[in-house]
Amino acid sequence: MNPLASVRQFNQSIWLDYIRRNILVNGELARLLTEDGLRGVTSNPAIFEKAIGGSADYDAAIQALAQQGLGAEAIYEQLAVQDVQHACDLLRPLYDAPDSGGDGYVSLEVSPTLIHDTEGTVAEGLRFWHAVARPNVMIKVPATLEGLPAIHQLIAQGVNVNVTLIFGLERYQAVAEAYLLGLEDRAAAGLPLARIDSVASFFLSRIDVLLDPQLEQLAQQGGEQGATAAAAVGEVALASAKQAYQLYKDIFSGSRWEALRAQGAAPQRLLWASTGNKNPKYDNLKYVEHLIGPETVNTIPVETLDLYRAGGQPQSRLEEGTAEAAAVLASLPALGIDLTQVAQQLEDEGGQKFKEPFAKLLAVLEAKRQQAVDAAVVPAELHLGQYQAEVDASVAAFDAQNFTTGFWNKQGDLWVEDATAQQSVRSFMGWLRVAETMVGAVPEIEQFVHEVKAAGFKHVVVMGMGGSSMTPIVFKQAFASQANGLPMSVLDTTNPGSVREIEEAVPLAETLFVVASKSGTTAEPLAFGDYFYARMKELKGERAGENFVAITDPGSKFVTQATAEGYRRIFLNFPEVGGRFSALSYFGLVPAALYGLPIDEILAGAIGMMRACGAYGPVAHNPGLELGVALGVLAQHGRDKLTLVVPDSLSDLGLWLEQLIAESTGKEGKGILPLAGEPLTSISSYGTDRVFVYVGYQGQPDAVNEQHLAALEAAGHPIVRILMNDARDLGAEFFRWEVATAVSSAVLRINPFDQPNVQAAKTATDQLMKVVVEQGQLPQTSQPIVQENGTDYYTAAPGRNAEEVLKSFFGQANAGDFLCIQAYLMETPALNEELQQVRALVQEQLHIATASGYGPRFLHSTGQYHKGGPDTGLYLQLTTDHAQDLPLPGRPYTFGTFQNAQAAGDLQALQDYKRRTLRVHFSGNPTQGVAALLSQLRTVLAK
Repeated sequence: MNPLASVRQFNQSIWLDYIRRNILVNGELARLLTEDGLRGVTSNPAIFEKAIGGSADYDAAIQALAQQGLGAEAIYEQLAVQDVQHACDLLRPLYDAPDSGGDGYVSLEVSPTLIHDTEGTVAEGLRFWHAVARPNVMIKVPATLEGLPAIHQLIAQGVNVNVTLIFGLERYQAVAEAYLLGLEDRAAAGLPLARIDSVASFFLSRIDVLLDPQLEQLAQQGGEQGATAAAAVGEVALASAKQAYQLYKDIFSGSRWEALRAQGAAPQRLLWASTGNKNPKYDNLKYVEHLIGPETVNTIPVETLDLYRAGGQPQSRLEEGTAEAAAVLASLPALGIDLTQVAQQLEDEGGQKFKEPFAKLLAVLEAKRQQAVDAAVVPAELHLGQYQAEVDASVAAFDAQNFTTGFWNKQGDLWVEDATAQQSVRSFMGWLRVAETMVGAVPEIEQFVHEVKAAGFKHVVVMGMGGSSMTPIVFKQAFASQANGLPMSVLDTTNPGSVREIEEAVPLAETLFVVASKSGTTAEPLAFGDYFYARMKELKGERAGENFVAITDPGSKFVTQATAEGYRRIFLNFPEVGGRFSALSYFGLVPAALYGLPIDEILAGAIGMMRACGAYGPVAHNPGLELGVALGVLAQHGRDKLTLVVPDSLSDLGLWLEQLIAESTGKEGKGILPLAGEPLTSISSYGTDRVFVYVGYQGQPDAVNEQHLAALEAAGHPIVRILMNDARDLGAEFFRWEVATAVSSAVLRINPFDQPNVQAAKTATDQLMKVVVEQGQLPQTSQPIVQENGTDYYTAAPGRNAEEVLKSFFGQANAGDFLCIQAYLMETPALNEELQQVRALVQEQLHIATASGYGPRFLHSTGQYHKGGPDTGLYLQLTTDHAQDLPLPGRPYTFGTFQNAQAAGDLQALQDYKRRTLRVHFSGNPTQGVAALLSQLRTVLAK
């Protein structure tokens, strides 16, 4: 049996005298709890100095906290509190167990600068107690004369206390008295005594380190005194511990104690500290083996823990040789050794040993803090030509009205006049500071990732729609496959072919499925989850839930379902963070971490952008404000087609921007339409409705795009350039664009946080699905105007054949319009190429902008703009039959029927808003159908 775990049979608890973030997140502490029977954790400033100052584990968190304006000491406190909270959570099951025996605690020490400050110790102890906000934290307080009344007061206020730096019996008795007085004050106030725990940490090895040289020198003199001294060498610390234990038994017995015990009080256990051997002549386990006894704790450093695991021989020995121990201590005065003076010297030195590393840590933190605040965010280059002066004037006007201050104060009237709408604005601005919250959640997420990998998972599938899936798509493309992460797939389409493709591509039993739905009612991710949960039940039975993770808002119905189905983990997001603004919340960061990305660095970049945008005080130039004002002013001048130009590795950034900008601004007949993936065509094909934005990387040549942008700028088009250092800057860019989107909405005087027209397509789809449930199939809502070669054409535009229909439909195009291809088809590289050719042809021939999206993905992004934005769109919907369909568990319809209903519902909504639509339905191969359509268009548009 493991000797460490065996110690427990003697009613002693082993605590770990060490804490560092990596052992919290990589499963090491969890392993120590389960395999070694570890029952608590202690920390001190010297331990944190080695952990924080001596590693890079905390650098990104330090950067993030420094950007928030925190000083070095405040940064230390934040980091220490986060680690202690995390450790408390890992030990909470032990603390909550009926037989916890006062274990399951994690200790956090007050600043060593307060060692002789009673009031300061009490104040900081209470502050740490409330900051950690865990019942199983112990606040470490030194056993100085000034610390004694602080112990008394903290216990009286219900704070668990680990009393540290005890070196002598006299001071130990005073510590126990302070504990009893605190309990008695609490009882007199009518407050409960149960679960008020304390330990008295008696430091041992340092006693022998100090006294052994003196004793050895006396022993060399020979004679009786020399023999007495020789007998005491290496024995004073153990003798002190054994005598302290006898005092403990006396103190926590008798009528005074029994009165407190009757009210639920627990004794203040002795804790053996400084138990790592510091003398090579002694057995390395000297201060462990000889101090095993009931109702005690031994806090052991990692090195000693490893040694005991390998060669410990546990046995109850604490009360062996008590007479000899008393004799050792009694012999010391005759040798000229005053233990009271020795204890005071050790206390003074001990305080200094904590002050020095603490000062060193603060110096390291200050240097890292300064480096962080000096770092500049990536600037955006605005080349706006004739619009530059007006944009500059508008920025100045926004600054003059203190817009940035009002923005961070969630001042609703910056956007809308209506009081109800202003409240709506305020209630969805949690995204402004969500990155700060997520910095503290990084260890929790990283621990989860280690747990998943340790459990043997080999793949991750993220299943969501809109805001819950766009960010993972961007991260997956922008970052190469990560060696320390899991391969990731994203499912955000109800197309049965795409669902089957995912199913066949992953090792199902070893795949973790992340079901992401903010509301918990979004139909698509719930359908994905139900489908793969049914498949997993076939493989794993009642253990199917082990392969599933939920990300949703608190209180959603999905929480109930995920709990009932035994999901491995449920991450609760933030109700005040809307889906399209959720990139820096659990929705974006949990998949990113599973993929192996440095989410702490991504968040640090985001907080740097927050700082630049005025989150922590006035700024000379607010990059989010400047970009947002530019986009808003340009849109007011008809430049409302934001055309994104990016290198291939960032092409999916457009999907994210489409939803963020289009869904936020496309309402009340206004809006900015992002265009992602539009083919580069001749400069003459672009109208005066364009603004071009390039997002790329510093030092990475992109000649084709750069040449194209230069030509566009020369032709008078406004250009914005943003060059990131690397993909880790995406966190900063997500935040920049979120601010810019909100600011551009203020320019346009609309609420960026609602989506009043999105529900129209959902409602129409729901009505169709009710018919499916009742009748077993979709109703035929309209008849094709033309049927040719297995292709059906549905439109209000006249025509006797396909060519005339296409001519009539595209003949409606005017300057400033755009074509939107809505493909309710299975996405493939071949189909993508055909659709791109359609876009290029339309751009060249009609000189209008083009957008292309797969349904139902765009319903949760640009769908709002399609119905609520300006009536400038021509909507070409492409649908097909589903020869190889997939059933949906628990539903009387298939994925194919579901997707067809979404297409029909969206088409109905577009027509209700009087939009120009053409539906082309392919009975055969859709890629071949699009190729044939392209051929027809070449003929039609050439005329």
